[in-house]
Amino acid sequence: MVLLSSYPTMPDAMIVQGMLKMHGITTVLRDRNNMYVPVFGGVDMLVDEADYEKARLLLDEHHDA
Repeated sequence: MVLLSSYPTMPDAMIVQGMLKMHGITTVLRDRNNMYVPVFGGVDMLVDEADYEKARLLLDEHHDA
């Protein structure tokens, strides 16, 4: 798995995750936020290395990071 992008909150990441899932791309979300200060860490979105280019193109088309 490789890092595709990062988002400030889990809901932001889940919206993009849903779009990628509709295109057949599986993602893993890694929440680095502190429960007391949600914007401290962010949420990393990981994809399989083989899906990276396709996922990157989709994000660029949708301006999602």
